[in-house]
Amino acid sequence: MQGMDREIAAGYGLDLKNIVPYKDTYLIYTDKGRKILKRMMFSSERILFIHGAKEHLVKNGFENVDRYVKTIKDEPCFTFDNANYVMCDFLEGRECNFDNDNEARKAAELLASMHSASKGYKAPGGSKIQDELGRLPAYFNKRLEDIKKLRKLAKKGKSKFDHMFLDNADYFIGLGEQAVTELENSRYGNLVNEARTDGSFCHHDFTHHNIICNEDAFSLINFDYCCFELKIYDLANLIRRKMRKCNWDMDKAILILDGYNSVERLSRDEIAVMKLILQFPQKFWRVVNRYYNSRRSWSERSFIVKLQEVIDEVGGHRKFIDSYNF
Repeated sequence: MQGMDREIAAGYGLDLKNIVPYKDTYLIYTDKGRKILKRMMFSSERILFIHGAKEHLVKNGFENVDRYVKTIKDEPCFTFDNANYVMCDFLEGRECNFDNDNEARKAAELLASMHSASKGYKAPGGSKIQDELGRLPAYFNKRLEDIKKLRKLAKKGKSKFDHMFLDNADYFIGLGEQAVTELENSRYGNLVNEARTDGSFCHHDFTHHNIICNEDAFSLINFDYCCFELKIYDLANLIRRKMRKCNWDMDKAILILDGYNSVERLSRDEIAVMKLILQFPQKFWRVVNRYYNSRRSWSERSFIVKLQEVIDEVGGHRKFIDSYNF
């Protein structure tokens, strides 16, 4: 941070009292309260898109977000040593606990409120737009091909992970291929067109650590991956994270859906396509892909534990998919 403190003070017109590391960011004590300073791995054009999305939410009444503090030049970020940084107010509270049913429901209500407020977003001129609409079939097919290629690689191996992967690959491939076929025959394309007309966007990283809870309200932070996408992407992500903690208990999914629908109603088509997102073997793909393509990051034992977790979910997940009818 040497030298940067002067740039921050001058760029934001703040009197800095102290700067300390905080998680993967910096906590800054200033004459205008505590701030979070974060290095962004994006261009200023991409940051402008994120900033515009947050400001659009606030304009539409969804105020519990980590808005960027603008510089004295009226910009949402500043550059130091060829890196872009953003600043926002420090939000008091703790991370959301999805194991708690009440908090999971409130998270669903928060998500629905965000999606509702996102409608009509038009990205600022000069921003780099992130648009994921219509790409789901390609993502599904690409990941299935990844699994099939890795299966061929595993046949040459002799590790315990290789054998576990091969014993279960056919089932998960079949699960994914069924999802792809049903997606092709669904009204997914209509939903994409409707979302483009609505101008709504997704958070795209709706996890417990991006929801800050306090006595007064829940706040949503870290919009780094926000993009134009179907709102059911975020909702499926929330349901999936909750389901993995309760063996895919249907009642817990209904709790989340009821919370979401109390704010923003889902259509039959959206519910049908969300089933396919939840059906696709996303975690299986992620574990095996990481093992064979970046295995240095975890130990062999860690990968085996992760893969066993996926396998142990098969019974509960199968029952959930077979009885999915909201």
